[in-house]
Amino acid sequence: MTVTVAIASVGRPDALSNALRHVSAQHDRPDEVIVVAQRQDVATQEAASAAGARVVVVEAPGLALAVETAIANAHSDVVSFVDDDAEALPDWVERIRDAFGSDRRLGVLGGRDNVHGDREAGSASLVVGALRRGRLIGNHHLGKGTRRPAHHVKGANMSVRAAPARNVALADLVTGEGAQSGNEVILSLGILSQGFTGAYDPRIQVDHFPAARAVGDERTLYTRERTRIMRYNEAVAVALYESSGRRLAFLVRGLLVGNRICCGLGLFVLLSFRGDSRAGERMLGSVTGLLQGFHAARLHRRV
Repeated sequence: MTVTVAIASVGRPDALSNALRHVSAQHDRPDEVIVVAQRQDVATQEAASAAGARVVVVEAPGLALAVETAIANAHSDVVSFVDDDAEALPDWVERIRDAFGSDRRLGVLGGRDNVHGDREAGSASLVVGALRRGRLIGNHHLGKGTRRPAHHVKGANMSVRAAPARNVALADLVTGEGAQSGNEVILSLGILSQGFTGAYDPRIQVDHFPAARAVGDERTLYTRERTRIMRYNEAVAVALYESSGRRLAFLVRGLLVGNRICCGLGLFVLLSFRGDSRAGERMLGSVTGLLQGFHAARLHRRV
């Protein structure tokens, strides 16, 4: 079972060099290391080359294109992604290789990302990476315990079987710019729809130190457009790859309830009553993205 480690990086050569040092320090060295960089980002390309990584250049921005490009160019059975602002623990590759080698139906595997290096937070009883009653549940940075099934994983610590992953037209399906929140949900569900399984193993860990993003793509900036992008990508994933019952549950819950970031009607009323002046803006973005995502999935199925 061969493993390629892939890092998509832009504008953070020092962080990238640090991430690559931790990849080089693995007990079980990967079969190859790829860094996907934008054409004009010479500093990133130089940092990757200096660390011995193979550089693959993309002509356009967007994380989905970078991920798809890494998968297309990998020479291994498995492609393991780690963010350029994360540090893989020394047994990271070893655990990934063992997991895929011992389970031929495993298609996508997620691990725990210790946000700001916190390895103690969370609980073994938490649900992680699930789609339940129309709700997408994350918690990838808080899960503890042993491996369990998962519907979707987090891009900061994500491994995929290359063959089925190449069948997912990720860059064509994802909307938005920059980090394109929710892109990994599309990739995860797309792989599972081909008969493979997904899993989350909190023993596969990286220490994640979230770096600042570009203006307009900040992690805590939830504008109408940002919530539209998040909901759109999630909706495409569910509408394209899940059963009709799961699609209906996701649509109804999204419209009537939602969550604190992507508000539905019910949470909009509650949060507005509590003085959240931006709840209406987030609700409009969320509902728009939800309906657009379902429409885009329907058009994609016709093609």
